[in-house]
Amino acid sequence: MKIPYARSFFGSRRPSRLMRKDWDLRARENALFYIDCGHGESETEFWASGRKDLDLLILRGISLAPDAVAVEIGCGIGRILRPLAGRAARAYGVDISREMVRRARRALRDVPNVRVFRTKGALDKIPTASCDFVYSFIVFQHIPVKSAVSLYIGEAVRVLKGRGIFRFQADGRASGEAAGTDTWNGVRYAAGELRGELEAAGFEVLDATGEDTQYMWFTACRRSEAGRPESAAAQFSGAVWDVPALERLGGRLGHDPAETAVRILRGETGVRLLAEGFIAAHRDTAPADYVRRAYRAILDRDPDPDGLAFYIREIESGIARENVVDCLIASPEFDAKHRTKRPAAESATSATTRPSLTAESTRPSLTAESGPEEA
Repeated sequence: MKIPYARSFFGSRRPSRLMRKDWDLRARENALFYIDCGHGESETEFWASGRKDLDLLILRGISLAPDAVAVEIGCGIGRILRPLAGRAARAYGVDISREMVRRARRALRDVPNVRVFRTKGALDKIPTASCDFVYSFIVFQHIPVKSAVSLYIGEAVRVLKGRGIFRFQADGRASGEAAGTDTWNGVRYAAGELRGELEAAGFEVLDATGEDTQYMWFTACRRSEAGRPESAAAQFSGAVWDVPALERLGGRLGHDPAETAVRILRGETGVRLLAEGFIAAHRDTAPADYVRRAYRAILDRDPDPDGLAFYIREIESGIARENVVDCLIASPEFDAKHRTKRPAAESATSATTRPSLTAESTRPSLTAESGPEEA
């Protein structure tokens, strides 16, 4: 899909300046579309998608107390901040685009407990050790340099109280020619790379899901520190694989069921890698048939008419058909069918787990029926 204003940052001494300019232009042209390509066709659908994403993705497995203070990195015009304001005592939003911030302030002028700031890559308007929850969604995948993402990770460490929660999504696909080349196609990470950076920065990784897809999620807890206030306002409980469901999934993808379950539980592979054979076998399959087969393989059902039509349009518009598989693996429906709640004794904010054993979060209002795109 051709995205306007996606200029290369190479040779620029200040890639943040190009990011700001291009996102200002996108905001002026069609802010709703560029923030949420899959749900930006109408105001009603756009704002409703924010409520869905908050419930199904941002707060999946996370409970916020009424006195919680939260921060959104890359808030756009406030699509998620608006519903978040009803769950927290105070919410901050930051965005690199002046135009997005201007529109967010106008859109949220009736929400007194939200404040929005323009950022150059830091959370400098937010006091140290003052927050319980920091999150980011479909933002890091547009950032063209990893040093900028690292700055946000460091800033999350700074503003969070001890045991505060940081949840974010990044692009986990293997690096390719398109990765990191402009202000739309941003950096990509291997799961191990991000895990190591988070731990080195002062986080304890609680959950890593969606590895090898565009919608890789990390949930981390800021380590306690002498003299730093502790947070009890954000709590995380994870989930584990349902082994019989995992075995059935392996069989549908053409693998030995028992072996599939063992390899995933050991962290030797992930669902997306297991789907490579399916994708390769259907490179030339007609779009409608491909979407039907993908639903059956990943979700064990036929697509509904809206989902079928959506993904056919995506493929026909030039979006890689791998994206269908990524979205289905990243959907709340996939999670519900293949994961189960962690036993109560293990469901604590401090529980550490291998990425492969935890609940699969996902892309946007991405019920399996809607597709994603970027924010």
